[in-house]
Amino acid sequence: MLAFLKLIRTQNLLIIAFTQYMVRWCLLYPLLSVHDFELQLSNFQFFLLVLSTVMIAAAGYIINDYFDVVIDKVNKPERLVIDKGVKRRVAMGAHVIINILAILIAFYVSYQAGSMKLIIFHILCAAGLWFYSTNFKRQFLIGNILISLFTSLVPFIVGIYELMPVQKIYAEMIDETSLNEEWRFIIGISFFAFITTLIREIIKDMEDVEGDERYGCKTMPIVLGMRTSRNITIVLAVITMTFLVYFQTIKWSNGNLLGSLYIGIGLQIPFIYLIYRIITAKEKKDYKIAGNIAKLIMLLGVCYLFVFAQSILSYA
Repeated sequence: MLAFLKLIRTQNLLIIAFTQYMVRWCLLYPLLSVHDFELQLSNFQFFLLVLSTVMIAAAGYIINDYFDVVIDKVNKPERLVIDKGVKRRVAMGAHVIINILAILIAFYVSYQAGSMKLIIFHILCAAGLWFYSTNFKRQFLIGNILISLFTSLVPFIVGIYELMPVQKIYAEMIDETSLNEEWRFIIGISFFAFITTLIREIIKDMEDVEGDERYGCKTMPIVLGMRTSRNITIVLAVITMTFLVYFQTIKWSNGNLLGSLYIGIGLQIPFIYLIYRIITAKEKKDYKIAGNIAKLIMLLGVCYLFVFAQSILSYA
C-alpha cells in the first residue's frame, strides 16, 4: 500500500486538490460575491470534479513510471517503485481502472454543469499523459510544454466548470464585461502554473541528463547543452518575475499593501534564490534542490489566493 501511494505521488495529488479548492473558494467565490452571484456547483459536485482531476493525475504518474523503469534505474534508483513494490501488471491495471473511473466521474459532473462538452478536457488529459509517457517525454521540448499545459489546466478547469453555469443562470443580469475579472485572474494563475512548471520540467531534465542521454532521449539539456538550458530557465524566471512586478505595482497603487508585500517576499525572493541555485548548480543534487524550490514557488503562488480573498472580502 505504501509503495502504491509513493507511485501515485500522494503529496503532488494533495497539492492539485488544494489548488483547485483554493481557486474556488479564495478566487472565484470572493469575485462572484462582489456581483452578488453564487457558485453553481454543489460542494459534492465540486468534490467529484477535484477527485476526477486527481485520479487522472494519479494514473498519469503510474504510466509515466511504468514506461520509465529502465531510465529511472539510472536517474532515480532510490525512488523506483515498479518491479520493487508494485508489479508491472498491477500498475497497468490500476492505470486503466483509475482513468475509466475518472472519466465516468467527469461525465457526471459535466452533465450537472450543463455542458457535456466539458468532458473533453478530462479525456484529452488522460490520453495526453499516456502519449507523454510513451513518446513525447523523450522528445525535445514537446513533453515539457505538454506537462506545463496540463498543469495550467488544474486551475483553469475550475474556472470553466464554475463560471459556465454562472453565465447560464445569471444570463439576464450579465453583460459582456461582468465576468471579465474572474476570467483574467483564472488565466493569470493558469499562466503562472504553466511557466513555473516549464521551469521545473527543464530543471528536472538537467537533473536526469545522465540516464536520459544513455537511453536516447532528446531533452533540452541533451540537444542544447546544460549551459543553454540553464540560461533558458533563468530567462523564464526573469520573465515571470517581470509579470509579478507589474502585478505587484498594481496592488501597491490600489492600496493593497499586504498583497504587494506577499508577492515581493513570498514569490520574488524565492525566484531570486532559484536563479542563484541554477547559476551555481554543478551536480545532480544541486538541480534537485533547484527543482524543489521551483515546486515551492508554485505552492506559494497558490497560497497567495488567501491574501487575495482577504483583500476582496474586506471591501465587499
